[in-house]
Amino acid sequence: SRRQELALLMGLNFFFFMFSQAKRCDKKSLLTVRTECQSCSLNVGTKCPDGYTKVTNGSVGVRDCRYIFEIRKYSLSLPGCRHICRKDYVQPQCCPGHWGPDCMECPGGASSPCSGRGSCAEGMEGNGSCSCQDGFGGTACETCADDNLFGPSCSAVCSCVHGVCNSGIDGDGSCECYSAYTGPNCDKPIPECAALLCPENSRCSPSSQDETKLECKCLPNYQGDGRYCEPINPCLQAVCHPHAHCTYLGPNQHSCTCLEGYHGDGQVCLPVDPCQTHYGNCPTESTVCIYDGPGQSHCECKEHYRNYVPGVGCSVIDVCESNNPCHRNANCTTIAPGQPKCTCQKGYVGDGSTCYGNIMERLRELNTEPRGKWQGSLTSFISLLGTRLRWKLKELALFPQVKELLMDKEAAQYFVKLHIIAGQMNTERMNNTDTFYTLTGKSGEIFNGDKDNQIKLKLYGGKKKVKIIQGDIVASNGLLHILDRAMDKMAPTFESNTEQTIMTLLQPRYSKFRSLLEETNVGHTLDEDGTNGPYTIFVPSNEALNNMKDGTLDYLLSPEVCRAPCIAQNVCVVLFSLQLEVGTLIVTPHIRSLANQIIQFNTTNNGQILANDVAIEETEVIAKNGRIYTLTGVLIPPSIVPILPHRCDESKREMKLRTSKCRLNAFFPLAFFQTLFTHRCVYTGRVRSLKSGCARYCNATVEIPKCCKGFYGPDCNQCPGGFSNPCSGNGQCADGLDGNGTCICQDGFHGSQCQFCSDPNKYGPRCDKECLCIYGTCDNRIDSDGACLAGTCREGSAGRFCHKQTSTCGPYMHFCHIHATCEYSNGTASCVCKAGYEGDGNLCSETDPCAGTTPGGCSRNAECIRTGVGTHTCVCQQGWTGDGRDCSEINNCLLPGTGGCHANATCLYVGPGQNECECKEGFRGNGIDCEAVTSCLEQTGNCHPLATCQFTSSGLWSCVCQEGYEGDGLLCYGNAAVVSQPR
Repeated sequence: SRRQELALLMGLNFFFFMFSQAKRCDKKSLLTVRTECQSCSLNVGTKCPDGYTKVTNGSVGVRDCRYIFEIRKYSLSLPGCRHICRKDYVQPQCCPGHWGPDCMECPGGASSPCSGRGSCAEGMEGNGSCSCQDGFGGTACETCADDNLFGPSCSAVCSCVHGVCNSGIDGDGSCECYSAYTGPNCDKPIPECAALLCPENSRCSPSSQDETKLECKCLPNYQGDGRYCEPINPCLQAVCHPHAHCTYLGPNQHSCTCLEGYHGDGQVCLPVDPCQTHYGNCPTESTVCIYDGPGQSHCECKEHYRNYVPGVGCSVIDVCESNNPCHRNANCTTIAPGQPKCTCQKGYVGDGSTCYGNIMERLRELNTEPRGKWQGSLTSFISLLGTRLRWKLKELALFPQVKELLMDKEAAQYFVKLHIIAGQMNTERMNNTDTFYTLTGKSGEIFNGDKDNQIKLKLYGGKKKVKIIQGDIVASNGLLHILDRAMDKMAPTFESNTEQTIMTLLQPRYSKFRSLLEETNVGHTLDEDGTNGPYTIFVPSNEALNNMKDGTLDYLLSPEVCRAPCIAQNVCVVLFSLQLEVGTLIVTPHIRSLANQIIQFNTTNNGQILANDVAIEETEVIAKNGRIYTLTGVLIPPSIVPILPHRCDESKREMKLRTSKCRLNAFFPLAFFQTLFTHRCVYTGRVRSLKSGCARYCNATVEIPKCCKGFYGPDCNQCPGGFSNPCSGNGQCADGLDGNGTCICQDGFHGSQCQFCSDPNKYGPRCDKECLCIYGTCDNRIDSDGACLAGTCREGSAGRFCHKQTSTCGPYMHFCHIHATCEYSNGTASCVCKAGYEGDGNLCSETDPCAGTTPGGCSRNAECIRTGVGTHTCVCQQGWTGDGRDCSEINNCLLPGTGGCHANATCLYVGPGQNECECKEGFRGNGIDCEAVTSCLEQTGNCHPLATCQFTSSGLWSCVCQEGYEGDGLLCYGNAAVVSQPR
């Protein structure tokens, strides 16, 4: 039979009907299942299981699932499709008053189970036992629970003192007195009885004709005329059930025992059905118990089983051995009796009955299929793709420019990529769009409104319209569309040249980006003659840079950027130390650059390749030392946003003094504003002599460096959470030049950005909402919806809120996967994968919490690492710190060691976990080691003869006048007494 993986999401809409059978009242239901999720193109040919009808609209089914596809070393989670199938399903049920798989009558009969005095454990899951009401007992609740009770309700109590009570359901409570007692309750003695010598087994009692006289009567439980009494043997009457044996126990006493093959209290005996208890000792997994009569049964193998062994059961018939229904490229596994599972081998896709190989294999199959439509017609393109231009010229009917292509390998490869679209763009999608993008980055136009109703394609800038003559041919790694002829041979916008380096190859269209590269050491690296590399670089065009926010580009190209190379490196130089092929790019979700930044790649529905949502314009421009990808925008990692320095420096006025000759045109710095008042002074002339002159006071504008609100540190980095909303609006950022960017969170919040609720069971913007997660760990972020963190549901629960409980399935239901349990809800059974697994219940695979757009809830700057079934841990990337869910960039300059810089050096932030050291003014060295520069000694004769060069408290070398002399060290003078002293 055909393999079908069914999602047992059984939405059972019940419709009831009653069979005319006496014992069975089966229930008719509508069973809904879903086929296995797979490629939408492949899903077109998927059929429903036998007996099911497809109810989905459209050929591809419902786009509501994802499937795993393995290619090379990658496991990709891709959006897929599946079909909804339904069929009428009859669920066996017993009529009221019947029980067990064979629907036998309850004790007391089906019309009045348990004699109307109790409840019967009925239904196919029941065992037919009666739970009697208070006061009643017996197999069918046919007796009173106590021999001292009587009446229809068994609620009256016998009051006989010296006698026997007429008890039981049919009794009236009357007393039969012992010898020498009388009265309604047999509590009145008869003294005269002493004179009446009654024989053995008789008693003295008032005469039934004349109560004034005494006579001898037989004792209770005896019978006779009073003179001769013999014990009553109840077994001589039909006091037991017909299928019971009566045992005499004494005068009017007996015991009823059901015969072999029957069970009950003897008053009521029911046939023993061994199949109803312990299933007749038949192994339930592989055998069926057959009822042969009271106390008798035998075991038979279920369908799809064989070779019954008593006490062991039957063995499953391996369908894969007897009748393998799978494709030659599929593995067959018997997962349930009569149910083979066909799984395409690694590298193939399909439903198992049909498995498709990769594009190359599919082309070869189509090309060699006997009497096939394309037999021998695809040899040229196969050779072009598979043997790197070793074509057979005589077979290149669809490629008229073959000779020209053969002479240029890069041109030929570019020509091939003009015929490839990233992703799976089927004809249905082509009918709903008017543009497509090839693997080169060039786009084309789709025409689907022509009279012949055939899809036509044309590259923008080209002349030819090519027609799809057969489309949607499925392969494991994509789709094939066969064209009536080749596309136009288009030249690349950016030509490759394996003789030139990346820097040399950059065209004028990328001159501004090149200028940025030259401002960094990366430019020199990329310009070395093939000694470094290979590298892959993403290059924005001049237009992309011009479209940046006002002032950003000017800042990047200004001399200031040389003092902040980290900005230029991180904004535009997205560099990788490997050659990224475009084929690798489209199957790689993200890659970390040399600047410790994560770049994410994805593909649009019409084949356009995006890097961090920026379109790639031209792919794989090959240079001597690497590859170039051009962009329509600029890749700006969030860790360096905003690019422009956010300084809010303050200006103030100061009075400055300058001395010179007394003349009107004395020189003053441009930043100074000259006042109108002067006074006489002494200044040093060029020949180091004291001269009389004028001193003028000037106003100077002094800049006081400050960070804007929401920025911190020497580089004025934005506070966690962004400068516009520091600390997520839930705390105070330690901003300013002296701040370290730490968030002091308000009560109720925590985290480096105050983005988590302190209460683990709260969530929401104000952390005032009760978490909806029941049996897992709450996602207590301020922007969550109160669901559980992925992979935290405890055993026995599942769902986004860990709210689904699992229980055992009833009989005759579908088999669940080994890692799933069957859940009942309002009479509906559905398979639910266990915690740590995911799937439709029929197929459960280990949950990969590290898959998806937000792997495991980890920070985008962290790596998600699986640690077990459904478990994971988050580890921050190099250059970042935190618990993995929350990663903050490491600024070495703010750490106690200040990035390893010397005490007399300035630490410069370069990127996450990266810094440079620069010796302060007056010192020299590599920043790790700095020594003072003795400038006054290096410049011979700089100090006055009466001065010495000394190391001052300010940390600089300076000329200092000798004791007894005054001056600035460049000019020293003493008072008259000192000058007059002889030397």
